Amino acid sequence: MTSFLRFGRAIALIMALVLLISSLPQGVAQAALISTHQLMGNQATGDRMPGNGAQEERRKVDAFLQRHDVRDQMVAFGVDPAEAAARVASLSDREIRQIAGQIDQLPAGQGVLVALVGAAVLIFLVLLITDLLGLTHVFPFVRHPSR
Repeated sequence: MTSFLRFGRAIALIMALVLLISSLPQGVAQAALISTHQLMGNQATGDRMPGNGAQEERRKVDAFLQRHDVRDQMVAFGVDPAEAAARVASLSDREIRQIAGQIDQLPAGQGVLVALVGAAVLIFLVLLITDLLGLTHVFPFVRHPSR
């Protein structure tokens, strides 16, 4: 009988934690009115009207995706160029603006090199710290007091 009570208390504690976590605020919803002109994205008015920057940025990103070197690199990574174009078409104006701003600023391949060097340094530091603590024996230049 006591094991049943312990099990019941454990279940009650878990349920209380689940209810507490689910009742925490999840974020703030933003709502605002938009005009029909904003909703349609200036498609009916053409390029002459102001505020059509999103369409120009979409064309810029699409032109980047149509380049032969970019398509070859996508195929090398196993990405279907048609699927990539469809995903870019479904992005919001803010996301397109961010991508279009980064196309001209970043040289090709820089992000990969920085990530690889950062990962190598992180792995080295973790192994060095564990070696200094005596948990591993990877580096011979670290002197262990137990030896």
